Parts: sequence; structure tokens; C-alpha cells
Amino acid sequence: EEERRRRGLWHTIAQGVETEEEARRLFYRRQDSVGASTSLTVESAVMVVNADRLRSYLAASPAADTSPVRAHRKGDGLLFHGCPEAAVANIQSDGLRMRFASSGMLGRGLYGAPDPRKSYSYCRGSRHGAFVFLCRFNLTTAEHAGPSTPHRNTVFDEYCVYDERHVVVLWMLKVS
Repeated sequence: EEERRRRGLWHTIAQGVETEEEARRLFYRRQDSVGASTSLTVESAVMVVNADRLRSYLAASPAADTSPVRAHRKGDGLLFHGCPEAAVANIQSDGLRMRFASSGMLGRGLYGAPDPRKSYSYCRGSRHGAFVFLCRFNLTTAEHAGPSTPHRNTVFDEYCVYDERHVVVLWMLKVS
């Protein structure tokens, strides 16, 4: 019964990327957004279902907008999060947590990018493969850096939230 409830909540939050095929399509579609030369491939995908993180997620809107730019300051968006290999198991089991957050150009917070190539750049030192997480972010209070902002990001957009209840991991993608 509990497993069925947890899966039901996951499917509600994962609208638009409920299947591996939908997650892969979003991954490839988002790489068409800007003209970077690198193109990534999904080697495998694993659904991440963490009951505590799903229950604590504070959604701003019933469904995630396909455009994080439109969702910024208004609702939820689907973003990718990359990390070094040493953090992968913790993120898969516990989600993105503020106690492990690092400081970036938008301060100490939890970062996500619409384009997986930006997130991939944080997968340094991964001997067993690079892992990028597909997450749903509540972007109502998120900060934004990108080509249209005064920040130094000239190619890719990225967003930062400062409350771990504003992000939930949905998929772990092994990429190359």
C-alpha cells in the first residue's frame, strides 16, 4: 500500500517525464537550445523515488512548465543537476540537501540547468561515468544566471534555490 502511494506521488510530481522515454526526450530536446558543440547521450536511466523528499517537496504549480524561463518566479520547472561521482549515491538516496550545497555564482544553494550540458560540466573526476539528475524545481524564489543576465554565464542558463523543499530528484541519468 505504501509503495503504491509513493509511486502515485512520484507520478504526480513527474508529470511530463513519467517514463524513461519522456526523460530521454527532454534530455535530447534541451541540448538543441543553444549552440554549444558538445552533444551528450543517455547511457541509462534510473527512476529515483524517495518518499521523504517527495512528501516534503513544495510545488508551486500542478505541473512543471516545459520552459524554465517561463516558470521562473511563477511556478515549477524541470532542470538537470550535475555533480562529481562522489556525491551521486548521496543524491540518489537522500536527494539534494542544503547541508551539502556549495557556493556558486548565485550563492550557497541547489543548482539546476535547463540544458544537461551545463550540468555535465560539474561531473568532473568521474571514473565510472558521469551522472546527471533530472529534477523538478519550484522556481518561485529561485535566482537565475544566464546569457540574458549580468552574470558571467554566456552560453547556458542556470537556476539556484535556497530551500531543499523546492527541489526533488526524479531520474538519475548516466551520460556520456
